[in-house]
Amino acid sequence: MKYKLFIAIFILSSCNKVIEEKKLVDMFNSGDKKQIILATNYVSSHKEVRMVKYLLADAMDPRIVHDIRYKGMSIYQIKMGAMQKLTGVKPLKKISYQPDSSIFRFYHEISSKNGWMVN
Repeated sequence: MKYKLFIAIFILSSCNKVIEEKKLVDMFNSGDKKQIILATNYVSSHKEVRMVKYLLADAMDPRIVHDIRYKGMSIYQIKMGAMQKLTGVKPLKKISYQPDSSIFRFYHEISSKNGWMVN
């Protein structure tokens, strides 16, 4: 009986940390900078490569974030940093706050070759 209770508690506590795919898609599509950043951080920290297509959608977003943790960074910069973490590959140019289509294409190509852009 103790084991069943332990397993039930473990499953319930684990479920709180997992964000459903639909919720992540809604966060990426919300237009709210904070929601986009939360989804981006979740995808990169949990290595959710199946969500890369949503991460790269509207990745050239130049909006600057004023949150204390990301002050002065653009949505583009945060998303490309997440792609760098997911792929483990640094781009040829430094990722700055200004969107750079060559860096975007670099990570898009890697994602396509790895099959991460497929539904």
